[in-house]
Amino acid sequence: MSLIPEIPNPYVAAFAVGLLYGLVFCTSSCLPYIASYIAGIGADFRKGVTVTLIYNMGRVTAYALIGGLIGIFSGAFRFVVSESSISPFQQYSSYAFGIVTIIIGISILLKSRSKPHNCNPESKENLSLKTVSGRFDVRAFSLGFSRGLVVCPPLMLLLVYAIPFATPIDSFVLAVLFGLGTAISPMLLLGGVTGWLLNKAPLFRKWISIVGAGILIVLGIVTIANTIIVANA
Repeated sequence: MSLIPEIPNPYVAAFAVGLLYGLVFCTSSCLPYIASYIAGIGADFRKGVTVTLIYNMGRVTAYALIGGLIGIFSGAFRFVVSESSISPFQQYSSYAFGIVTIIIGISILLKSRSKPHNCNPESKENLSLKTVSGRFDVRAFSLGFSRGLVVCPPLMLLLVYAIPFATPIDSFVLAVLFGLGTAISPMLLLGGVTGWLLNKAPLFRKWISIVGAGILIVLGIVTIANTIIVANA
């Protein structure tokens, strides 16, 4: 069993599909969210890479959860996974992703507006880096996790194709390998570059943070609006 005939090993094939999807589609679809978040928190190159890693960790965790649940239900309860059975889940997951994005954008906006203007950019930068780097970025993880719950077509095809040939645990492993493949993408480098570029304008950091938060809110609203349109089509 393999999704790619040229790659007989299904695990290698799952990783290869994820790598290809990450290079082509995943970066373009996820980068606006992660770049806006990086702008919102005022990250530099190193923090930008770290935030992107945590975001991808959230996505891989969501993929693993989906793969595990599909394996359990299809194996123990003979649940048939199809497009019609996945459609309601996709819809509610999209709503959840939009809401999480809006909440994160609002939290960044409120925090950035409440910060007093500091005429010393270096001290403000050091304080910001100490505050953010000293703990796990739950917001970045939540953003990635909620995004990962919106199952992308290649992952769904991979899991549906694997069900007749694989054991329940295989669905979990295949989903994780696919997620790891997508995580190794230009998005990781671009996240760092975004932080590096935005960090070159310390005097405008507050306004960059406000703009980044505003874009997140708009992206969340657009996600919900598109979901409503598709659901009513």
